Amino acid sequence: TFEFTQNLFAFNYLIIFFYLSYSFLPVRSVFQECIVVENSQTVTLNAPKGSATMKSSERGIGTSIHKFTFSQIFGPEMSQAELYENTVKSQTSDFLDGKNTLIFSYGVTNAGKTYTIQGTQKEPGILSRVLDGTFHYIQGHQYQDMDMKPFLRNDAQRLDSKQVKQERSAKAALFAAVKEVIENGEI
Repeated sequence: TFEFTQNLFAFNYLIIFFYLSYSFLPVRSVFQECIVVENSQTVTLNAPKGSATMKSSERGIGTSIHKFTFSQIFGPEMSQAELYENTVKSQTSDFLDGKNTLIFSYGVTNAGKTYTIQGTQKEPGILSRVLDGTFHYIQGHQYQDMDMKPFLRNDAQRLDSKQVKQERSAKAALFAAVKEVIENGEI
C-alpha cells in the first residue's frame, strides 16, 4: 500500500495505491522483480522481460524503469488499525473540521483495495473506522427533534406538528415491521 498526501488548492487528498505482491509464489517469478520497494518512500517499477515496454526501451524508445516517490510506503505487515492511524485518521479529522478531503483507493484486481476499505469483522477497514470516528465526534451533538426532514439531494424542510406526528407513526410502523421480520426469522 502506498500513501501519498498533498494539499492542493485547500483540498486535502489521500491516495492509497495498491500493488499485488508476488512474494507468495513458491518459485521466483518475473513479476517479483517488477516492483521493488527501495525504501519507505520510493518504489521502482521494472518492465517485465519480453514485454512491449522492455522491447521498446531496448530499441531506445522510452525507458523500462520508473521510480515513484510517496509520502510513505506501507508493507503487507501493516495492520488495518495502523494504516488508519497513520493515514486516514487525520483526513477524517480535517473533514470533521470542515475541510474538503478525498480518500481514493486505486490498484489492480486482487491487490487488497476492498480488504483495506471494508476489512473484516475482526480487522475493520478504513470505512468502518471513519464511520466510528465520525459518530464519536458527533456524539451529544445530534439534533434530537423530528421536525426536520431531508429534501431532495442537499436540503431539509421543517415539518409542522401534524407532519411530525405522521413521521413518528411511520417510523414506529417501520420499526415494528422490521422487528416482526427478525422475530419470525425471515432475515
